[in-house]
Amino acid sequence: MFCRLILVVIVVAGISAEFPFRNISLSWDERVQDLVNRLTLQEMMEQMAHELPKVDQSVPSIPRLGIKNYTWITECLRGDVKAGNATSFPQALGLSATFDSDIIFRVARATGMEVRAKNNDFEKQGLYTMHKGLSCFSPVINIMRDARWGRNQETYGEDPYLTGMHAQQFVKGLQGDNPRFLLVNSGCKHFDAYAGPENIPVSRFSFDAQVSIRDWRTTFLPAFQKCVEAGTYNIMCSYNSINGVPSCANKELLTNILRDEWGFRGYVVSDAGAVEHIIHSHQYLNNSIDTVVACINAGVNLAVASFKYDYTPVYFSIVEAVNQGRLTIEKIREMMKPMWYTRMRLGEFDPPESNPYKALDLSVVESPEHQSLAVEAALKSFVLLKNKEFLPLRKLIQGKVSIIGPMADNKIQIFGDYGPNTDSKFIKTPLDTLKVLGTDFSYAAGCVDSTPCLKYDNQSIADAVKDSKMVIACLGLGPILEGELKDRATISLPDNQVQLVKDAIENSPPDTPLVLILFNAGPVDLRWAENYLRVVAIIEAFYPAQAAGEALYKMITLAEPMANPAGRLPFTWPTSESDMPAITNYTMIGRTYRYLTHQPLYPFGYGLSYSSFSYNNLKVYPLMTEIIGSVDVTNNGPFAGDEVVQTYISWPVYKEPTPRLQLVSFDRVSIDTGKTLTVNFSIVAVSLFVWSDDSGWNVPSGYYDIYVGGQQPNVTKSVGSNVLKSKFYFFPKS
Repeated sequence: MFCRLILVVIVVAGISAEFPFRNISLSWDERVQDLVNRLTLQEMMEQMAHELPKVDQSVPSIPRLGIKNYTWITECLRGDVKAGNATSFPQALGLSATFDSDIIFRVARATGMEVRAKNNDFEKQGLYTMHKGLSCFSPVINIMRDARWGRNQETYGEDPYLTGMHAQQFVKGLQGDNPRFLLVNSGCKHFDAYAGPENIPVSRFSFDAQVSIRDWRTTFLPAFQKCVEAGTYNIMCSYNSINGVPSCANKELLTNILRDEWGFRGYVVSDAGAVEHIIHSHQYLNNSIDTVVACINAGVNLAVASFKYDYTPVYFSIVEAVNQGRLTIEKIREMMKPMWYTRMRLGEFDPPESNPYKALDLSVVESPEHQSLAVEAALKSFVLLKNKEFLPLRKLIQGKVSIIGPMADNKIQIFGDYGPNTDSKFIKTPLDTLKVLGTDFSYAAGCVDSTPCLKYDNQSIADAVKDSKMVIACLGLGPILEGELKDRATISLPDNQVQLVKDAIENSPPDTPLVLILFNAGPVDLRWAENYLRVVAIIEAFYPAQAAGEALYKMITLAEPMANPAGRLPFTWPTSESDMPAITNYTMIGRTYRYLTHQPLYPFGYGLSYSSFSYNNLKVYPLMTEIIGSVDVTNNGPFAGDEVVQTYISWPVYKEPTPRLQLVSFDRVSIDTGKTLTVNFSIVAVSLFVWSDDSGWNVPSGYYDIYVGGQQPNVTKSVGSNVLKSKFYFFPKS
């Protein structure tokens, strides 16, 4: 019996090897066409309907063709999620704060390597279930437009240009550079106009974003176009409706713009349950046949259904829709092609020995190189919001250092949402590393119930700070309070966290300085901390994950030149809630630095350094298709460090509305103390485009203002360096 079984396997393998779709001498198109022609309608339906049941599941195998199971669901936002241990890099918003696309590329490449290495091992074990595959639901490139949105942390911030540049590097890093094979494939989400609310005051599953065409074109769509230009294989349609049409049934979005206008040739996947919510939440359609027809004709290749709701997956109706003549089998075959093409480029149907990525093994997972990168990324992400000439600490505190607050020793909340599982030996909390700053230390969380701080032990704080020479307060939100399906009703810090700081100041000696470290994504009301004289420094740490403690120690002590802070806010930090429109209001008027009409608490692009920089000798040269220029940047401070050179433009007077300001170039550079570096920049003509509802994209002719410096121009909250201004005349080539 055993021998006969072996013979059958060999025969099946021999037959499958003869199929043209496995013939590497044929073109990709020929191989894909051969494969889809061999599939029955039932088989195609089973491949296009990826159900998420209560137990992990993949799309089924096709034994007669020698095709194995496959899962399209893997999370790779900043490390491999929910698939065993992996290196955890800072959450996306923190990565964006580095203003360093190179480190985003390297984080993506390290993530892709770990995903591939683990997948190689899973395949050996015959495991093909959710989170064990090679098709990533990353990056998230929605625009951060409201401080209360729960998913701000997953984004790259509020600016379409910054987001697009980061997205391109993430896609390129994740997918690898082999000319034939993908390391893994990226998937940019959530397409589109998905930026809150999640659940407050209404559900994302039924929310209809009313967006002007101008805002859609100039704010919400541009980063996705950059993703397509970078070669992403996957775009995910979102839960919400856009101007009355659910994203996953929106043909204008998924076909007219994405495919016809931008030339996207990959596959569109629905967010989990989004297709079903077209019926049950949006009530846009009322039956599965109409819905599957609408979604397939709109351009959704793969529908992920969710087990969380007692709904029959809509894509299970594909066969019936074809039988009724509502869809053709030829249409279904065409919709399948991008999915099989992706699997081919991942190497599934080529000899394993020809794919260099098949050689990656588990030694790359949590490797020393990736641990070092996690520290570097966290260190570069920190934004110094306030510093009353207190930091850096260059010598040991002679006395007790008190480390307090709910985030001081929290190995879960410092990761943020969608954090990889990480070996505990690699996780360093602030308490782990900062307790050595003095000759003695004390610790108290104060908040018994973590960051909600509904249960507060004020006596523990009073005891901890007694006779302290320095207090470090670690406050914030964490995924317990902000994340997917967790909007915030307010931007206030939770309950007793502000009281915790007040108690620390009241119960410590009157000359004891307090350093505030924040772990959050959505901005919080910090007017009290800005005005407290005893709060000598404020560090925005975002969610630095495993390297939080080590990176904070290096920054606070300036342990190395790279530790000189240079992170910049990738969003505008509002002064108060009264400055913010309703989260359901999708006009960009009054939102983000591009349309803001008042001074915020901290502007977009803001961040302090331990050094000071000056700008001189700005040169600008308009060419036919771009504007090039250079500027001299001098480090006048006592320490070597990085500077983020930011270039903004404003438009000439034009018949169409324009943003008041637009970031068009950025560069993070390292400069030794006392040295001057000439920094070159380039502005592509597309950055000057203005949208007209009548005629589409246009480039105004005339004189543009250009600003170059370490911050936005014309802001009250200054980093201390100057901003140079010039003009250039641009006449677009016809």
